[in-house]
Amino acid sequence: MAVRDINLIPGEILERRSLIHHLLLWLSILVVAAALIMAAHGYQNRMMYGEAQNPQGAGKDLAAALTRIVGDIQKEQKELNLARREQVQLVALIGERRSYSSVLAKLADTMNDQTWLQQLAFNTDKDRTLHISLMGFSHSHEALGTFIQRLSGEPMFRLVVLKSAQESQDKLSGSAPVQFQIECDIAKEAP
Repeated sequence: MAVRDINLIPGEILERRSLIHHLLLWLSILVVAAALIMAAHGYQNRMMYGEAQNPQGAGKDLAAALTRIVGDIQKEQKELNLARREQVQLVALIGERRSYSSVLAKLADTMNDQTWLQQLAFNTDKDRTLHISLMGFSHSHEALGTFIQRLSGEPMFRLVVLKSAQESQDKLSGSAPVQFQIECDIAKEAP
């Protein structure tokens, strides 16, 4: 024999109770939704009413905020214009010059084995022309002449001038080295 649950409460009462529970649940959801809608509507009305009551105050706050923003924009614009001017000046200054490394590389290519440098100096003139001054030694006047011809033959070096060339007093292995000083200009880089 099987055991079954027997409900002693009539089915009509159970259905009514279930219906009442559902109605209470949906009624409470409806009340909460209505309360939220009313709260949102009341907040919007209060905001609109507050602005309608004090249009000058809201306008003054808005005008002050706009004035502050315009001032910030003008400040940023001035800084940007200054940076652009500096950039143009820098490009004009650097754009015409060759890099020192390219000058040194070209100078190393023109050197011969019998000539060596003791001092190398770069100078910039008022018209932004780059000058180079070379001081060093050579085994002989012929080797120095060869170096000057090779230096003059390079388009990068202009106005090559031998400022001085004199034999040194010390005799090394039977020949006296020639001490020299050469000056020249560096051609501006073609755009």
